[in-house]
Amino acid sequence: MSVMNFRSKLFTLLVKEFEVFIPQFKPYTTDYQMVVYASRDLESWLKVKMNIDDVKVIYKRLEEAFRDNPRDFRISLNFWAGMWLKKWRERVKILSTKFETPQDHVERIKRARKILQEVDWKNDLKVMTIKKLIDYGEICMTEFIADNLIVEEIARRIQRADKDSIIALEPLSIYNAVSTRIMRLSKERGPLVYLNIKPNLFQHYY
Repeated sequence: MSVMNFRSKLFTLLVKEFEVFIPQFKPYTTDYQMVVYASRDLESWLKVKMNIDDVKVIYKRLEEAFRDNPRDFRISLNFWAGMWLKKWRERVKILSTKFETPQDHVERIKRARKILQEVDWKNDLKVMTIKKLIDYGEICMTEFIADNLIVEEIARRIQRADKDSIIALEPLSIYNAVSTRIMRLSKERGPLVYLNIKPNLFQHYY
């Protein structure tokens, strides 16, 4: 089986696990997006836990594990899906209306995102941040959370700087600040990701 084929197989297995945990789950509706989020998080989690960056190697090993012992594989996947859903309920807040944010903060976030897109170390910083999140028990929406934490840290530095000054960013300094924030997350409860979607979507998963 090719990498893409087993990735599709794993996606289907995740759908089945979601159906176990959530009786109202309908995979061929907009609920599909929830599995997309979970499958991306699972891949990120596996990269960290297996210490492998090559997804082809990861899916080859998963395929072998599934072929050798499908029952144990499904038990492990069920356990992971349960953890992910628990984190989803804790870390994701669904908004049916736009989140009201002060305009000056919106402008800083926009500027921070623009600055981040222009640096050549943005991907490395994001990978390191995702790993840190997973090491500290965050397994749901880790890409979103990592991106938000990095952007917010840059925005804080913009706020402290003079209005028209050039912001000099040192990636290690940003990572250290973000890491400190991540280490506190395990002691905090509450949302870290806000999704603006139509009313009632995903609401029965809380």
